[in-house]
Amino acid sequence: MAGRNGRTVRDLRRANRTAVLQRLYFDGPLSRFELGPATGLSSGSVSNVVADLVADGLVEEAGSVDSDGGRPRTLLRVAPASGHMIGVDVGETRVRVELFDLTLTELARAERPLAQQRYDVDVIVGHIRDGIAEVLAAAGLPAERLLGAGIGVPGIVEHTAERGAVVHGQTIGWDAVPLEALLRAGSPLPDTVPYLIDNGAKTLGQAEMWFGAGRGARNAVVVLFGSGVGASLVTPDVEQGRAVEWGHLTVRVRGRRCRCGALGCLEAYAGAESLLARWREEGGRVPEGTDEETALTALLAAAHPSGDESADPVALAVLEETAEYLGAGLSD
Repeated sequence: MAGRNGRTVRDLRRANRTAVLQRLYFDGPLSRFELGPATGLSSGSVSNVVADLVADGLVEEAGSVDSDGGRPRTLLRVAPASGHMIGVDVGETRVRVELFDLTLTELARAERPLAQQRYDVDVIVGHIRDGIAEVLAAAGLPAERLLGAGIGVPGIVEHTAERGAVVHGQTIGWDAVPLEALLRAGSPLPDTVPYLIDNGAKTLGQAEMWFGAGRGARNAVVVLFGSGVGASLVTPDVEQGRAVEWGHLTVRVRGRRCRCGALGCLEAYAGAESLLARWREEGGRVPEGTDEETALTALLAAAHPSGDESADPVALAVLEETAEYLGAGLSD
């Protein structure tokens, strides 16, 4: 039966379950007494909802704490094995696939390095499919047990009714790539398990707001600083975050050419590829035959050596100039 606001008893029950699960997931373990103020539910409603969630295997007891003069209060938490999910990061140098339980404990991981033709669509799709199959096999988990697979990608993600998530990535050569449809074709996951695809900087921003340095903040800018440069802006108006193409802000007129084709972008000075290229152009000793991460570590070590060694003035100058460009970009 629907009430005056159109909500049925089933809607109300679902909303109450969601409120309790969210608070336990983000702030737990919590006692029933603490769940009341945290969710705005009455003590009776909390008891009923918790009893249902325990019976469904979604919530379990997690010890107890002393109360003020009364009996110890039983703590509750989300049951780790009640759900599983996969996270995929399509990065600059590799595709990483990880399997988690509901408390974000990592159960299995697979990584696929990206060669020079790193953003070939078929290669990326194959790496994601193979990585998902590998982590499921490693954990012995049936695919239908998954709640979903979240995928962070470079570029702008358009969500369409016909083709699902479509990726527009000028800097990686992707023009309206129907990534979700491609993954579904020959997918190791059944149709009941959703692919949740979004911009990598946006997913990073959301993760920081939920579990990292942004917890408790109303407004935040989360910067992704690696081979490329990106950012996510989170405000009360955009609680899920908005991806910002911050790396393609012009910081120098007629400056270095960026991989997007424009001149003077922030990424052309602050991205990892640019850092190493500028160090090499100025006569720096860039390690040959190493990956990007190792070469960057060498750059940092040269600029700020340990012990009594003197700093490499070229490496130090490159980093100081980069810091100026980053400061200007953040200010803008």
